[in-house]
Amino acid sequence: MRHVRRLFRWAGVSVAIALLFLAAGQLSSAISPLLLVRVEGIALGDYHGAVHPLAPLSNQVVDDANRDALTPPTPTGGPSAPAAGPGPLATGTPPPAGPPPATGSMTGTVQDSQTAIGIANALVSLSPGGLSTLTSSNGAFGFPTLAAGSYAISAGAPGYQSGGATVTVTANHNANINLHLVSTAAGGSVQGVVKSGATGKAIVGAIVTLTPGSMATVADATGYYGFPSVAAGSYTLSVTAAGYQPSSQTIAVKSGHTNQVNLSLTPS
Repeated sequence: MRHVRRLFRWAGVSVAIALLFLAAGQLSSAISPLLLVRVEGIALGDYHGAVHPLAPLSNQVVDDANRDALTPPTPTGGPSAPAAGPGPLATGTPPPAGPPPATGSMTGTVQDSQTAIGIANALVSLSPGGLSTLTSSNGAFGFPTLAAGSYAISAGAPGYQSGGATVTVTANHNANINLHLVSTAAGGSVQGVVKSGATGKAIVGAIVTLTPGSMATVADATGYYGFPSVAAGSYTLSVTAAGYQPSSQTIAVKSGHTNQVNLSLTPS
């Protein structure tokens, strides 16, 4: 009797297992008979009811396949692909610089207008450009490099009125200029007439000089000569003329006084 009951129990268990497999088969038939996983164009599947079932895939292969399936494909270049934007503009090599500007130079001296003696430490300035320099002990100055063009030059020194001029500098040439400043110190003057000692007539064109300073002037049609502003001191007054023997004498110039010195020349 116990054997019969045991047999019935095993039969019940077998029926239950059979019913479980039957339910599983019906459930799988409701799903697509083929489960596809696309991995780089290769289809892997498990066919329900296949005669030779496929070997199970490793977890790494399944994970890689799932990531590929979820990631949208990257568009490739083609007619429908958007054109790439313009790349960075090439800067290229800058054009070569032109030739350097043409330059020249300027030299000169600043002198006393009466004595022609150089004035030391006079300030000499140029415009345009704003360049300036001081004269040396003998009144010399220089600007060694100047762009070609026209300049206004001015000079000033203590005890003198300022003076100036306009100078043109040309390329590869030196412009020389001498500036004469009038002393503001009190001085005198020298003037007179040059005549022939034989006839008493005016000697036109006689050259009269006053040294030191190398001041010079030329007698006019009436034989008149003059030095309107002479610093106080002792000078040598000399005169020469064609056809006459030269003559010279020493004179003393005093401040506020005019020296009237008439000159008479002997025919040679």
